[in-house]
Parts: sequence; structure tokens; C-alpha cells
Amino acid sequence: MSDASDTRTGPGSRISVLVNLTWLVPGVVGGSEESTTDALRALLEHRPEIAPTLAVLRPFAAAHPDLAEACRCEVLELDGSNKAARVWAEQRWLARLTRAGGFDVVHHAGGVVPLAHPGKVVLTIHDLQPLDLPGNFGAAKRLYARSMLGRSAATAEIVCVPSEFTAGRVGQRLDVDRARLRVVPWSVRSHREPVITSSSRSTPEPSKPVFLYPAITYAHKNHLELLEAFAGVVSRFPEAELLLPGGPGPLEAAVVERIGRPDLLGRVSRPGRVTAGELEEMYTRSTAVVVPSGYEGFGLPALEAMARGVPVLVSDAGSLPEVLGGSGLAPVVGGPEAWRAAMLHVASLDAADRGQLIEAQRARAALFTPRRTADALADAYRDASSRPEGDGTGSHRDSATDNS
Repeated sequence: MSDASDTRTGPGSRISVLVNLTWLVPGVVGGSEESTTDALRALLEHRPEIAPTLAVLRPFAAAHPDLAEACRCEVLELDGSNKAARVWAEQRWLARLTRAGGFDVVHHAGGVVPLAHPGKVVLTIHDLQPLDLPGNFGAAKRLYARSMLGRSAATAEIVCVPSEFTAGRVGQRLDVDRARLRVVPWSVRSHREPVITSSSRSTPEPSKPVFLYPAITYAHKNHLELLEAFAGVVSRFPEAELLLPGGPGPLEAAVVERIGRPDLLGRVSRPGRVTAGELEEMYTRSTAVVVPSGYEGFGLPALEAMARGVPVLVSDAGSLPEVLGGSGLAPVVGGPEAWRAAMLHVASLDAADRGQLIEAQRARAALFTPRRTADALADAYRDASSRPEGDGTGSHRDSATDNS
């Protein structure tokens, strides 16, 4: 570890960070994988004074070869399929690695700090869904969240969250004072294909609106509510299409059953997981992206749609209004009837109003840059590393507090 007398407050001083990614099973953890790996790419590009070492599972290098090549990686020889084995190894292997590595900061990016946590800690909490929506989780997950989230937040010098909404929930439910909270907003991934501009994207014919909702079929994503709304759209525009890419979740069977009823038969595409190229093609065909989710810690699909020049409709839940920021269409308040009206409205916009909406939303999305993400995360590392030993916070508080 660095000398406690070195507060490392100078803007050019180098900070060595161990980033704990042993929770990241590629292709399984959803948006938190995208946001975390993209934040690391942003750091490498914009904040060279941050020296990250990644603690990863065996499949990480194949899923993210650019990061595996650019960063020093310490590999835990597990594939992550056995969660109990992974958690046990994290408690022992990661602690040994931390003690031996001489890191200024250890960043636990998956929402939980292991029981053994030497060093100064930065913790990322993506959302508090297990506490705010307990009905979406099994008993074991609820118990784990209640026992670990409060203790983890109390342990950290700095707690990072993706939005002001999540900051408020973490402050309230986990009793984290604002001085230890840092908003590190997500950004549109810089390594993807270029975003679609208003001059390059194809505009669907007004007589055939196409709506896109990329999401796993979790209960809080509200697929069934959207399908009821879309049935009303089809009654007005019989050729309308709804595209529902995303992996299967707990409501998959119910969603598939609803799609198969006569009023929606042949009008809804449920392709499951798709490649990045396939998703880009769906964006080019879409009249609008719709996000009826009842809970989001950030709302990446909305941001990505706005950046690509595709109008977006969001619910008034969680961080979605915050991401939208008053750019164009107001958040949808209400059930299927309200969503039907909003979808019909955006499908009926003339070229001038549609163009104005696209430009307003693109301007909003342009604020969420990789540089902004990198700066916020680097500042969190610097703040954590500069805290003096024995200040009564963070890694020096080992109580098993649970304020959830």
C-alpha cells in the first residue's frame, strides 16, 4: 500500500486500482457488464494516471479481449457457473491478491464488498432493486441483499452510483451520507459502430410504425403491459411491428403466450438475444424505442436510442425521467392505455416535429460522454485514496450494519 502520508491529491499523481470483476460472468449480468467494462475503456482512454488491475474470471478475456490486452489481469480460475464457489474464492483469493498487490484503492464494481476487504474501498451499487422490488427475487437473493448491501455500503470510503435516483435510494435505504456518494453516469459505448445520424438513418413509413424494446423478460420490464398497449396500436395501424430482442427472463412464457394471441399474431418479433449488428439494424427500422420499465437504476436503452437518432418513450419510473432530462416527449404516466396513446402520438408525428424531437434527444444524449464517466470514476478513486488512515469511515468500519 502507499504511504498513509501520501494523500495523492495532485492531479497528475498515479493511482493504482484493483478492480474486482469476479462477480462479472460474461453474458449473464446484463447492463452492469456493459456499464462497468465501458467505464474501464473510458478510463484507459481519458485518465492515463489511473492504473487499473482487473481481477477477473476465466471467461473474461474472451468476452472483452481489448480490456484483457490493455490491462494487467489477475485471473480467478473459475467460469462463474457455480456461484457458491465463486463467492468463497472471492473471499480468500481476492483478499490475498489485495494484500500482496500494493494497490491504492480496491474497487468492488458489483455492488458487494467481500467480508475480507483489505485496503481502501470504492463500491459501485448499480441499483437497489432487490430491496425496492423484493417480489422479483427469490428468498435466498432477498436475504443475501439485505445482509450484504448495508454492510458493504458502510465499508466503502466512496460509493458510486449511476444516477441521482439511485443516489437517493442508497442514501435513504442504506444510510449513506451524501459526502460518500458519487454519481458516475453511464455513457454510450465509444467502441460501437457510429451512432445513426438523422441524415443516415432510414425513416419508417408513417403507415407502418415499428417499435423496439430491447430487454430481458423480467417482471419489472413490463413487457405484458407494453403488449396490451401495442394491441391498441395494431387496431389503428394493422401493419405495425413490435421488436422485442433480449434474453429470456421469468416472464418469458407469459410474454410468448400473449404474443401468440390472435390480436398480435404475426405483429411481434421475439428473437431473443441478438448480435450488436442485428440490434443496430433494428434501430435503423424503428419509429421509436419504448422503455415501459417500472424500475431502472440508470436506463441505458433510452440513452442509446437517443444517441442513435431514434425517438424514445420512457415510463416515469426510476432514473428514466432523469436520463431523458425533459428532451422532447414527456415520460408516460399510467398503464396500457397511456402507452397506446403515446405510441400512436409518436407514430403520427410529421417530418418536422419528428426531426425536432430527434435533435433534442440527441443533444441530451451527447452530455453522457465516456470522458464524463471517466472523470467521475477517477475522481472517486482519488477521493478514496486521499482519505487518511483511521478517519472512522470506509474500510476502517467493519460493523455488519444492515440499514435496509
